[in-house]
Amino acid sequence: MFGQDSQTYQTVVDLLEAWRPSQDYGHESKFQQELSEYLDEQLNSQTNSGFGDMLGGGGSNYVVNRERGNSRGDVVVNDTVGVEMKRHFSNSQKKKLRGQLEDYADNYPYVIALACGIDDMDGWRELENKFTKNRGPGIGMNQTKFSFIVKRRENFGEPHNFGGGSGFGDIPGF
Repeated sequence: MFGQDSQTYQTVVDLLEAWRPSQDYGHESKFQQELSEYLDEQLNSQTNSGFGDMLGGGGSNYVVNRERGNSRGDVVVNDTVGVEMKRHFSNSQKKKLRGQLEDYADNYPYVIALACGIDDMDGWRELENKFTKNRGPGIGMNQTKFSFIVKRRENFGEPHNFGGGSGFGDIPGF
């Protein structure tokens, strides 16, 4: 099962890198709703649209929930991949996000931090380094795999980018 979970995680990361919010919503819950609908459609599609080749043509039974589990993940896939979303990430959100990611690590083997708009890139990078660098084998948080993805506001409303991810979401030059 661990291999399948790892594949699910990588598929979700790839889909999140390709996803572009349709607009700059005034509330995080609207981003969550759009993202959960997008993931459900892409992961469970019966056709070869989008990531069809990678997903073997669709027809899967991925369960995509909003605010699910003990840590109430913003979007959760198969009770395995927890996505914590932040709208216009700022320095004032950094401490809260750190605590949420630590909590997610107790509940999901795979965790994705997703910023829809970012006002504090330095704080984001600090958290990314804390959760992704020099993580050896261990228990709890040390076994959880983390990814950090940024969606730039100037790309909101553009078509999804299924051209392949670089690991840095919409950040140009990486």
